[in-house]
Amino acid sequence: MTDLSRIRNVAIVGTHHSGKTTVAEAILAFTGAIARRGSVADGTTTTDHEPECIAHAQSTTAGFAHCTADGIVHITLADCPGFIDFFEETKQVLAGVDAAVVVVDADPSRVAHSLSVVEYLESRRLPHLFVINKMDRPGADFEGTLNALQSAYGRHVVAEQWPIGAAESFEGFVDLTDMKARRCDGDRESIAAFPESLRERIASARAQMLEAIADFDDHLLEELLEGAEPPLDEVERDLCAECSHDQIVPVLACAAATGAGIAALVRAIVTWLPSPADAPQLDVEGREIAPDADAPAVARVIKTMVHPQSGKLSMVRMIAGTIKPDATLNDLSRGDEKVRCAGLFRLQGKKQEALAQAGPGELVALARLETVSTGDVLTGNGRTVMLAHAPIADPVFAAAIKPKERMDEARLSQALSRIVDEDPALRTQRADVTNELLLLGSGEQHVTIAVERLSRKYKVDVEIAAPAIAYLETITVPTEIHSRYKHQTGGHGQFGDVWLRFEPRERGSGCAFAETIVGGVVPRQFIPAVEKGVFEALLHGTSGFPVTDVQVTLFDGQYHDVDSSEQSFRVAAGMAVRDALPKCKPVVLEPIVRVRVEVPSAFTSAVIAQLTGKRGQILGMTSSERTGFDVVEALVPHVELSRYITELRTATQGLGSYTWHHERYDPVPITKAVGPKAVV
Repeated sequence: MTDLSRIRNVAIVGTHHSGKTTVAEAILAFTGAIARRGSVADGTTTTDHEPECIAHAQSTTAGFAHCTADGIVHITLADCPGFIDFFEETKQVLAGVDAAVVVVDADPSRVAHSLSVVEYLESRRLPHLFVINKMDRPGADFEGTLNALQSAYGRHVVAEQWPIGAAESFEGFVDLTDMKARRCDGDRESIAAFPESLRERIASARAQMLEAIADFDDHLLEELLEGAEPPLDEVERDLCAECSHDQIVPVLACAAATGAGIAALVRAIVTWLPSPADAPQLDVEGREIAPDADAPAVARVIKTMVHPQSGKLSMVRMIAGTIKPDATLNDLSRGDEKVRCAGLFRLQGKKQEALAQAGPGELVALARLETVSTGDVLTGNGRTVMLAHAPIADPVFAAAIKPKERMDEARLSQALSRIVDEDPALRTQRADVTNELLLLGSGEQHVTIAVERLSRKYKVDVEIAAPAIAYLETITVPTEIHSRYKHQTGGHGQFGDVWLRFEPRERGSGCAFAETIVGGVVPRQFIPAVEKGVFEALLHGTSGFPVTDVQVTLFDGQYHDVDSSEQSFRVAAGMAVRDALPKCKPVVLEPIVRVRVEVPSAFTSAVIAQLTGKRGQILGMTSSERTGFDVVEALVPHVELSRYITELRTATQGLGSYTWHHERYDPVPITKAVGPKAVV
């Protein structure tokens, strides 16, 4: 059984295009896990093996790989997507790791993009460190980026390295713990002469690091106050303890494309980040679950992968117990349903390495658990353990989807269920009024990638479009109409005669039918047919939209003893509706939604202007519970929100978010043209 202290489960997270996958690839190459380092541009990296990742040159789903450092410590890496559209998947993966490496560009303006993931890490008290990547790129600014990180996340973020040079002159770094300069030749290091020109700045950075560490060590604080140089082993011990308990966040420098700084990063992962023994998993009540290999198994599903031929793979974090390839487990999320494994693997990108067994602390894949989903808790021998779930945010983008060929409707339904099974942030539903099949997700790119995966994996060609807006129609003035349907044939004819009164109702009250017939001028058995004919005709108003908020009253009519029938009165009622609506001065109604936008204060005015430009009515602005954020509430026509999440994120560096719910229907302005097929 693997020694828990020799396991590290680490997520590589951060901003999109910051080089997370390149960092993961460099770690695998440095430790000898792969023979040759791949390239994102060439589509040859280990973790970004999905065709969609390769085509878009960025991670669109989490990838897993493993390596061994110094032949002793086994590291499992989870390379997570950085683009905000895929953040919900990142949250699920973070539930199964013990620490994270946050990769950021050496560009101060890009630090803000990491806010969502860092806030989530801190909310979970998950130990992490920052890596300022691309130090070899033109314009690289380590000090400016460090200051931006400290401004955004606090003074507990401290440099543990100081780079020597930048851009084309980037040579290596000074380790602020032992104050030795290291020159980097690819991913190999050598001790170099101390850069005298940086001595003063390095001394200041080291003092800042020691002060941050001393906040949690009184003995070290006394030494600093007395002006004594603390022993190296004390600094290293404190740095390790405080980083592993998420009390300080060290900042490193690297150029992953060349491998510079990767050796130091691997040392940091091994030395500073906690093992499963140091970071036990907790149940919903905050109690530790002992990582006992001999106890009944407990595992959390953090990622689901579906292959059209080989079936489903469930990536799980083993919390306790030991499982084998043919283990039978209970799925607590589905009422103790029993599931049987058909294989046990460790993943190296798309490669599957068979295992004889897996114990606590390991990240492994279980095969063919067809009913198991991401977030489920699996246990053995009837054990009951409740784990907290990472909440999945509501979708904010929708697309109408349909197969190009009608015969593929059944295949599309099955394929969509598998796509949603892989990514729980995706959802499908039928629109209430238009009856369109909608695919909903966390953003435009999220849905687009899902459609690409749908077509590639399941060979279903689909068409997507913006969802049709559920416009309605109503009347503004009352009227009375007489309608007679008379049709004579060789046998029985058709005769129906009705007088109907049409009156507007209060907005949102819907349609209603009543009758005030006296004297039996319309027999009772025919009145339900009149009502049916009315409601059928109201489904299509003068503009092609359903009619609402109308009171229809049957108050007179005639019948024929032989020729009258339910059908004839139904037709007469429909004719009456079609004749009456143009006389009632109909208007088209559009759905109005209440929008709640949460945005950094620096972008509040831009967001207000954005909403106003969408015919929005600003209801108010308040301070958010999140420091430095505002909440703007507004009423906005639904038609204006088709791509709003994309526009909002573009205007706010990816930091803005919003929620909405239907508020009411209002008349469409005269200047706004709509039609029967009007869409967002």
